[in-house]
Amino acid sequence: MIHWKSKSVLGLLLACILLAGIASAEAAPIKHVEVDLLAEKTAVVPGETITIAVRERIEPEWHTYWLNPGDSGEPTSIAWSLPQGFEAGPIQWPLPDIIPIPPLVDYGYSGDLLLLTDIAVPKDIAGDSVTLAAKVNYLVCKDICVPEESEARLTLPVAAAGGGTPSDHAAAIEKARSTVPVPLPGSAAYSVNAAKGELRLTVSADASILNGATDARFFPLGWGAVSNSAPQTMAIEGGKLTLDMQQGETKETPDRLEGVLALTKGGERKGYVITATRGPDSAALGAPAKLAEGGASGGGGITEAAHKAAPSASGAVVGNGPASDEGAVTSVGLAILFAFLGGAILNLMPCVFPVLAIKALGFAKKSEGGHVQQGFAYLGGVLVCFAALAALLAVLREGSAAFGWGFQFQSPAFVLALAILFFVMGLSLSGVVSFGGGLMNAGDSLARKPGNAGYFFTGVLAAVAATPCTAPFMGAAIGYALTQPTAVLAAVMLGLGLGFAAPVMLLSLSPGLQRILPKPGAWMETLKQVLAFPLYATAAWLVWVLSIQTGSDGVMAAALAFVGVGFAAWLAGKTTYAPLRLKLIAPMLGVAAFAVSLSLAETAGSVNMATSAEKTALSGETFTKARLEGLIAEGKPVFVNLTAAWCITCKVNERVALKSDAVADAFAKRGITYLVGDWTSRNPEITDLLQTFGRAGVPLYLFYPGGGQEPRVLPQLLTVGLVLDETKTKAKLAGPSSNKGA
Repeated sequence: MIHWKSKSVLGLLLACILLAGIASAEAAPIKHVEVDLLAEKTAVVPGETITIAVRERIEPEWHTYWLNPGDSGEPTSIAWSLPQGFEAGPIQWPLPDIIPIPPLVDYGYSGDLLLLTDIAVPKDIAGDSVTLAAKVNYLVCKDICVPEESEARLTLPVAAAGGGTPSDHAAAIEKARSTVPVPLPGSAAYSVNAAKGELRLTVSADASILNGATDARFFPLGWGAVSNSAPQTMAIEGGKLTLDMQQGETKETPDRLEGVLALTKGGERKGYVITATRGPDSAALGAPAKLAEGGASGGGGITEAAHKAAPSASGAVVGNGPASDEGAVTSVGLAILFAFLGGAILNLMPCVFPVLAIKALGFAKKSEGGHVQQGFAYLGGVLVCFAALAALLAVLREGSAAFGWGFQFQSPAFVLALAILFFVMGLSLSGVVSFGGGLMNAGDSLARKPGNAGYFFTGVLAAVAATPCTAPFMGAAIGYALTQPTAVLAAVMLGLGLGFAAPVMLLSLSPGLQRILPKPGAWMETLKQVLAFPLYATAAWLVWVLSIQTGSDGVMAAALAFVGVGFAAWLAGKTTYAPLRLKLIAPMLGVAAFAVSLSLAETAGSVNMATSAEKTALSGETFTKARLEGLIAEGKPVFVNLTAAWCITCKVNERVALKSDAVADAFAKRGITYLVGDWTSRNPEITDLLQTFGRAGVPLYLFYPGGGQEPRVLPQLLTVGLVLDETKTKAKLAGPSSNKGA
C-alpha cells in the first residue's frame, strides 16, 4: 500500500511535469537571428530616398546566406509592407564570406549583418509619420539548418525638405555600404578548357585596383558554372589579372558570366561586380583539347555515335551524354581498367553475397591446403561465364537487338529458373536433400568429387548472380565496349571477370590470408545450415521480381515450382536406397514441375509486360520518350530514373535517397518532374536512352535542369545530399520582389 504522503508527493510531481509541459508547449520557438530595422536618417523627406537596413544579429557559430548561397542553403528574402507611393529597391548584398563545409563550400554571413535597401519616398505624404514593415525569411545554419521568419517595423517622422539629420546608425550603415561591391571600372572575359574542366577569368583594370592585391576570389551570381569548392589561382601581369577556376557541376558556358570579384589588399577586401564575356577557348589554361562535333563539353565521350542525340520532332534535344562521375572512357586500356575495378567492387554487392558465403565455407572446409587449385578453378568458371556473356552480347548486337547489362533478367523464365536454383541450393544446405555428398558450393553436384569442379561452377553461378548489380566504373566501361569491335568487347568483359575473381585469387595465393581461415570442425554444419537462409531470401527476392514482370500468375507459377521441386527433393531423400526405377521418379517430378512453371511464367510475362512499368512507377510518372521531349521543349526541369525490379543497386538508391521525404519536398518546391523508366521487362525506348548516354544497363540517373541546359549524369550510388545538390536550380540574379507600397 502506498502511504498518503507518497501519494501527495507523486501527485505534486505529476502536476509539476504537466505544468512544465504546458509551459514548454506555449513557449515561443528559440530563434537564432534577431532582426530589426535601422534608418540612416532620423526622418523621411518627401521626394527623397532613405536607406533602411535590415539588421540580422546572428547567434555565434551560426550563419545565413548570400544571394548565391553556394553548394547549399537559401538566400535571405525581404517582403516590404510600405505606405502608398513608397517603393523599395533590391537588397544591396555585402561581400560574402566563404563558409567551408567539406566537401561543400557555401557563401554567407555571420555575426552582425546589415542588408541595405534604398526606399524611394513619394512627394506627397499624408500624415506626420510613416511606418515601414518588413517580413524577413532566411535559413540559418550551424550543424543543422533552421528556416526562420521575422517581422520588423520602424516608424519615422515626416520632415520638410532639407530635414532629416543622420541617425545614430548612420555610421554603421555607411560602413555596411562600403562592403557592397561596386561595378568594376574595366573589362572582363573568360575562356574554357573543356578537356580539363577549367575556366580562366581575365580582368583588365587600372593598375591602382590590381597592384598590391594578395588574393582574389570570384563569387558567381549563379550556381553550376563555377565550382565553389575548388581552389582559385591568381596571377597579375601587364595590367591584367587572371584567375584560374574549375568548372562547376553543370559545365555551363554562358555568353556572359556574372559575379563578384573580391580583391584583398593589406588585409582588407573590396568587391567588384563584373560581367565576363565568353572569349576564345585558346585563352584557357593550356590549349583545350578539340572536341568532336556534337560531343559533350565535359571531357570527351565514349563515341560520337553513343553520345550524340538527334533533336526530336519538337526541336528538343533529349541529351548529349555528358561525362558522368566515373569519367569518360576514351581508350581500350582505360575501359579494361574501369571494368577490372568495377568487377572487384561487384563482390560487395548484396546480389553476390549468398554465393560468396557458400564459397567461403568451402575454403574453410579445406583449410589444410588446395586453395591455389580452388582459386584457379573459380577464376576459370568466372571467365567462362563472362566470355559466354560477351559472345551473347556480340550476337545480339549484330542482330540489332535491344539489350544491355542484366538483360537476361528481363526474361521471366530466367528469373524463375534462377529462383528455383537458389531454392534447391538452400534445401541442400538445410539438409533436406544431398547432391553428391553435400552442396558445399553450387557446383559440387556436377563433380564426382567435391573440390575444383565445384569451385568452377561456383564461379559460373557467382558471375550470373552478379549481373543484376552495377558497380561504379562498370557503366562507362561496358557502354564503351558495346560500341567497339567484338575483340574489344571480349577484352573488356574478361577484364570485368578478372576483377570479379581477384579477391578469391588473392585469398588462394596468399598463405598469410589462408592462416586467418578457421579450422574445420562441428561448427561448419551449423554454419552451413545458417547459410541456407540468405539463399532462401534471394529466391524470395527473385519471386518478387517475377511478380513485377508477370503479376499474380507468375507468383503462382513460382509457388507451383517450389512445391513441386521441394516435393521432388524430399522424395529423392526418401528413395536413396530404393531401386533405380523408383529413384528416377523424384528427378522426373522435379523436371516436370520446373518445365510447367517456366511455361506459365513466360506466358504470364507476355500478358503483363505492358502494365509492369506502371506498377513500379507509382512514386513518379512513367517514362516515355514523348513525355521527356515534351517537358524539355517546355523548359521544365526533369529527373529521370532508369531502374529495374531485379537491379538491387537501383532498389537501394530508391530506398536510401529517391523515396526520402527530403527529395520529394525538394522536387515539389523546385518544380522537378520525376520520370521513372522501368527496364524490368524489355523497353526499346529505355534501351535507346541508355545507349545515348553510353550505358549498357541500369541504374542511370539524369537531371535536365531546364531552359535548354545540358543534362547531368548522376553517380550510380546515391545519397539524399547528393541528389539535393545535383538538382539545384540556378540561383536568382536579383533580389526578391514584393517591394511596392500598397
